[in-house]
Amino acid sequence: MPSSFAAEAALALPSLGSTLGVMSVGVTIALILYGTANLQTIIYFKEYPNDWWFYRLSVATIWVLDTLHVAFSTHALYYYTINSFGDYLALLNFVWSFKLSLVLYNMIVFCVHIIYCVRLWMLGRYFHRAVPWFITFIVACICAASIVFCHDVYTISYIIEIDKISATIEGGLIITATVDMIISFALCYYILKARTFVGVSSMNLKLVALMWFILISGLGTSALVLASLITFLAFPRTLIFMSIGIVVPKLYINSLLAMFNTRERSRRQEPFGSVSLPTFRVQGEENMTGTVPLSIISGAQTCDESILDISKSEHHFYTRSESD
Repeated sequence: MPSSFAAEAALALPSLGSTLGVMSVGVTIALILYGTANLQTIIYFKEYPNDWWFYRLSVATIWVLDTLHVAFSTHALYYYTINSFGDYLALLNFVWSFKLSLVLYNMIVFCVHIIYCVRLWMLGRYFHRAVPWFITFIVACICAASIVFCHDVYTISYIIEIDKISATIEGGLIITATVDMIISFALCYYILKARTFVGVSSMNLKLVALMWFILISGLGTSALVLASLITFLAFPRTLIFMSIGIVVPKLYINSLLAMFNTRERSRRQEPFGSVSLPTFRVQGEENMTGTVPLSIISGAQTCDESILDISKSEHHFYTRSESD
């Protein structure tokens, strides 16, 4: 590091509390949430060995990325607090493990968004033909933002140069928070449409609970991402926004796994049997009745498959109505 650059940087160094202190807090919280995610991952593979292969592969991939994220974040903290102990200027170095942890942050969030987009596509394609194209657009935005951020991170060598990629950071955080809210409200909208079609009170309760869970988890992750953006704008010379960023992927993973694992509770609480849906009269024709299969009520299907069956039934009903 040039002496003139070091002298200039030394004048701009923030306190240890707003750098290493907040990073230590962030890594500690991340480790706690990582342990919770491990437990939820074990529960998922134990309780749902026959779940859709895409979900099982996604959960395994996210767990690997999460483990690497924890390892690199811990190494970065070890580098700053132990290897560079007493070297105040070492805080300016953008250590390689720190960069990799930010790349993994984007990869985890991207994977979770892809899973939610698949769920949205499964529900929405039976109601609106434009949904697949809309999902493609969302995925393209997420992918583009992730690639640009990962590229720009490796264009700087010192933390104080982060101002050079501030536009990328701000844009990426805004896109992430926006996508969270779009996916959450869209999923809730289609679940609400499925709820209006179902006449079974127990299934209605299940869909309402799922809708509230999606809404709360989506708004929760959006709030944390916005908090990271606000702290980046308000305290640009600190690592507060990065400490929040260390926690963000853990919240995404835990909310996703919690949604998957709550299906077991619904399975145990639902009685067995099949239930007739309400009858409909269309233009004076005979009443049309639908039946919820035993596998839905008993929980043998996943929640996505249950809602998908309901969506198919409603789509078939509307198609039949238009043809009549």
